[in-house]
Amino acid sequence: MSQRWSALDRLRGVALVGMLIHHLTEWMAGDARAVLPGWRSFALTDVAAVAFFVAAGASLGLFVSSRRAPGLSRRRVAAQVLRRYGLLVPIGVTLDWVFWRHPSMFGVLEALGFAVVVAAVVAAVFPDRLLPAAATVTVAGGMVAERLATGQAGWWADELLAGKFPAVTYVGFVLVGVAVVRAGRYTDERWALAAAGIGVAATAGLLVVGVAPDRYPGDLAFVVPGLAGTAIVYALAETALLGPIDAVVRRAAAHTLGIFVAHYFIYGGLRYLGVLGDVPGAAAVPAAVAVTAALCLVAPRIPQPPWSARTGLRRPRPARRGAAEAVVGLDQDPDGPVQLRGHLVEVDPPAAPGHQRRVPDMA
Repeated sequence: MSQRWSALDRLRGVALVGMLIHHLTEWMAGDARAVLPGWRSFALTDVAAVAFFVAAGASLGLFVSSRRAPGLSRRRVAAQVLRRYGLLVPIGVTLDWVFWRHPSMFGVLEALGFAVVVAAVVAAVFPDRLLPAAATVTVAGGMVAERLATGQAGWWADELLAGKFPAVTYVGFVLVGVAVVRAGRYTDERWALAAAGIGVAATAGLLVVGVAPDRYPGDLAFVVPGLAGTAIVYALAETALLGPIDAVVRRAAAHTLGIFVAHYFIYGGLRYLGVLGDVPGAAAVPAAVAVTAALCLVAPRIPQPPWSARTGLRRPRPARRGAAEAVVGLDQDPDGPVQLRGHLVEVDPPAAPGHQRRVPDMA
């Protein structure tokens, strides 16, 4: 896998780890922001939500490009996007009902599925050169929409526009990822470092004027440090992380949906044991880190199910025939880098034994 895809894997993997540590600490200690590093209203792990949606947008851009390159119709690509991401909404609603008896929640999976599908429509309508403007306007519009909805009654205000995952703002985050990919600069380390520097400067500017980072509401105090943190993580992801940590993070990135769903069952176990919110912070944080590490290590060893939202029904790997070799995807996650699964790729003659032609625009 090429370096550019590894960077996206690392970004998504780090975002996943941050979300899990935050959630697990919250469930055990009662208030993650009181014990995790960061500000009282914004823990460093709050960056994970922004990073995860930006990474989803980047994966969306790569996925659509890879499907359109061989000549697939827009309708077929749209159907694949709807299956890969739209199905996250009913999965999230089901989990909300099972664990919280609250199917009308607009949680992270519902928000992710909704935001990516809407962003896909926007990206299909706007030309590439206008996507940065579309992303900027959407993020700004989300901040305005949340302020207008605050204090209003009804599901559309409490959950959709001004809840934990304000829909318009998070659509904007996904569009940021799409715009970065479509601009072609996501492989340039200099641009990643420049984005990180601008984000740090903007966050410092907010601190100078007395505005501390704050997850709620989702205005500049959340958007600026969230995007800044995402840029910093991606800039660091452009270079390999140290030792076995890098491999663990990248493998976890290939199984984000399975890991994320599994960690809800840990919540169910904590609730069954009656220890929700009762674990001291000094014990909750290392426990959250240990559980997260265990999930990331175990997930790659779980056999792939016969059906997934990413690939549909699993087909047997085709046998190698002469100069053709099957290309099998490694990513198990609906937001992961794109791999062609089960397609035959002809090897360009003359080729060395075992040589395989790299498919253009693969993620």
